[in-house]
Order: sequence, then structure tokens, then C-alpha cells
Amino acid sequence: MLMEQFNVRFYETDGLAHVSNTVVVGWFETGREPIFRMFTPELDLQNWPLILASYNVDFLSQIYYGKAVEIRTYVSRIGNSSFETLQEVWQDGIKCAAGKTTLVRFDYTLNKAVPIDDHVKEQLQEHMLDSDKA
Repeated sequence: MLMEQFNVRFYETDGLAHVSNTVVVGWFETGREPIFRMFTPELDLQNWPLILASYNVDFLSQIYYGKAVEIRTYVSRIGNSSFETLQEVWQDGIKCAAGKTTLVRFDYTLNKAVPIDDHVKEQLQEHMLDSDKA
């Protein structure tokens, strides 16, 4: 599991005095940065090796300004050219949101999916979701 913790910023709140639901998707992307670095350590945007295939988010509880949040990131599936992450937002010991994202190793020159390198699969495997948690 990968973990990122930070304080909720004031501008991330909405008129209902809780975190806007659009913010969670950005937090999840930030939580995936260590995974991006497995594919391109310098985060080289000129040679970006991934494409987002899908994501969904379930909102379970409100998230509030003034308290830290923790983003937990797991790898839930590794395929030939794609993999899935399962991510959670926690605040005050409560799971507030959960999401699943499918990413594909993609060759933009060939315009098609390509296999994930074995050494990257090994790194992804280190963050696999425990079967108890699924």
C-alpha cells in the first residue's frame, strides 16, 4: 500500500462547507504518482507511458476542511498491458471515499496498448491489495 497524507485546503471546500466531490479525483491522481514513477522515474511527459482507461468513485462520507486526509493506494489487478488501483480517502479514522482506476501501458507512437515490463509488474506487485481487504 502507498500512503499520502495532507491537509485539506480551503479552496477545496464548496458551498455546503465540505470538500467538493470533484477534488477527490485529483487527490487520487496525486496518490498514484509513485506508481507513475515506476513507469517513468522522472515523470517525463514527452515519453508518457500510461493512458487512463476508466475510473469510478464512491462517496461514503463527507470530508471536511481543517482536518488532514489520508489517501491509501493499492494495486488490485495486474494484467498484460493494464492494471487497476483501488484508492481510499480516510479522515478521522473514517473511510470517506473509495475509487477504482484502470490504467493501460500505452505507446502513443503506435497508438496501442503494449505489455507492462516485468520489472514494473514486480514493483506493482509489492502494493497488491490483500485478499482480506477486497
